[in-house]
Amino acid sequence: MLYSLNCLAANDEGKAVDIDIQWGAYYLTKEDNQYRVFRLLDFNRYAYHAAIFKETFATKPTKDKLLQLTPFVGHAPIDAKALLQDESIQLLASAPLKKEDLEGYRYYLEEQGMSADEMEELIQRIMEFSTQPPLQLRLEIIDNELKISQR
Repeated sequence: MLYSLNCLAANDEGKAVDIDIQWGAYYLTKEDNQYRVFRLLDFNRYAYHAAIFKETFATKPTKDKLLQLTPFVGHAPIDAKALLQDESIQLLASAPLKKEDLEGYRYYLEEQGMSADEMEELIQRIMEFSTQPPLQLRLEIIDNELKISQR
């Protein structure tokens, strides 16, 4: 199941956002003067996969504070187009992903029918991606499709 946050409106055609995508990064969103946090586990043109934290913050949390958080939801697949709906989203900090960080994602992949070998290869690739610098991307809706380009 893929969750969609904030369905796209008809006038979202041509909407674009510049975003730095980094596997393992902690992202902040701001709503009602409160900061919320999620951690990016994986990303593709259809979905981003995130660990979601229940804590909210009145000010931007430090990296040390983020590293102490425990996910409330270990994995949630979210429609990648939702990244265009939240203009407050920002990459705050990152840390390399470990196998235990991806446990919820592993359950999801099993439910999707991925073989153990394919899953292990994907998990290893994701952990390696999380050691790389962020990708500077531009996300844009064209013909109701998410287009991704480097900037």
